[in-house]
Amino acid sequence: MRFGHRHRRGATPLTRNPAAAWERWKTVWGPPLRWLGVALALAAVGFGLRVGDQKLREPGAFPLRQVRVEGELRNLAEADFHAVAGEYLGRNFFVANLDALHAALAANPWIEQVSVRRWWPDTVEITLRERIAFGYWGEHEMVDVNGRRFRPTVLRQPGPWPRLAGPDGHEKTLIDAYRETRALFEPLGLKLVKLVQDERRAWWLTFDNGLEVYVGRERFEERLRRLARIYPRVLAGQIDRIAVVDLRYVNGFAVRWKAERPAPAAG
Repeated sequence: MRFGHRHRRGATPLTRNPAAAWERWKTVWGPPLRWLGVALALAAVGFGLRVGDQKLREPGAFPLRQVRVEGELRNLAEADFHAVAGEYLGRNFFVANLDALHAALAANPWIEQVSVRRWWPDTVEITLRERIAFGYWGEHEMVDVNGRRFRPTVLRQPGPWPRLAGPDGHEKTLIDAYRETRALFEPLGLKLVKLVQDERRAWWLTFDNGLEVYVGRERFEERLRRLARIYPRVLAGQIDRIAVVDLRYVNGFAVRWKAERPAPAAG
């Protein structure tokens, strides 16, 4: 009889590896859980913002209490702005429709440029540039220094204002012509108060002493300089008797006298 050790063959013992199992779990479930966390965080933030926004926009919260006006005022007064902006006082700082306020202010003919802003915690600031008037245009309008016509509802700045009239689109031309003419004749004691260019493009001048001058269509500067030369020597001493001076002559002029001398006389 033979004895010996008998070796059992079969499966090896099973050992557990917790680290490997955790890694497999993280690989499978980690990304979805991270995205779920991000989504929950965003939802919480969004909910908080929505609630906060509702609180900020409640009608009685953060009321506007004052209006501040920045800009030089000549024909406008702060009362003009408070009358319009006063409707917004008491409204919610965040909700008040300042675009509508801007449109209402921009409709004022004296305002050339305007901006409206909110200043925390309770102020509406209006910054403006007022239109600078040059004079009257025609019967019912005025013209500013940039040649833009407008129709003001109130005129607080004292005159006297010159009167201009001419074809549409010639506003800047008349302003320049007025300035040149005034500079030429004021040293002679003549103040230009009215300048007209008619539909035929002919020029008419009226001075503060009642003298009217018909320049015609051509050689505007040349004819005015001729008048400036002859006025002190020939016309100034008889100015009370002169109605109109006609400059439409090559080397001279004609005078229409007042009622006692109706016929023109060549000069």
